[in-house]
Amino acid sequence: MFEAWLHFAIVTSVQLLLFIIHAYYEKRLSDAPRILGRGVLIGVVIGLFFDLVLGKFLELFSYTLGFGVLFITLNLVFSYGLFSANTLLMQRARLLHLYLWTIIVMVVYEITNLFFPMWTWKLALPDIAFLAVLSVGYFGGAILVAIISHVFLRDRFLFIDTLLKR
Repeated sequence: MFEAWLHFAIVTSVQLLLFIIHAYYEKRLSDAPRILGRGVLIGVVIGLFFDLVLGKFLELFSYTLGFGVLFITLNLVFSYGLFSANTLLMQRARLLHLYLWTIIVMVVYEITNLFFPMWTWKLALPDIAFLAVLSVGYFGGAILVAIISHVFLRDRFLFIDTLLKR
């Protein structure tokens, strides 16, 4: 059990490091605490949906630490919060840029999970189809974060404004 919690700490530390690198790249390090706070708010909402519906109900994935209240709560705050915060850094991104950064996030998260297993995908697909499904899932999650932030927190996303102007 200790090893699984250690893996969780390592995975979330890598996610935090990626967020810091991304914030530096976007020249928004001074905004990082505010973005992290908003990311946690949105992460709790979308993470609850992903974990309960896609994980627990549809059984598309499982966690090494299970679906207990303590782990799910921490996972919502840290993993989904950091994923959402990474997406919030992309307010000025065009849709293609958002997609590319989301793929980078996916690759980092999934490679880290290979070495420090936290979740197991239960999709019986050929490798290329599996990667396609994962990329759509991560990108869909990023789009959902952007829409929630755009509508409810009044954060402006360039790609949403561009689509709405058409």
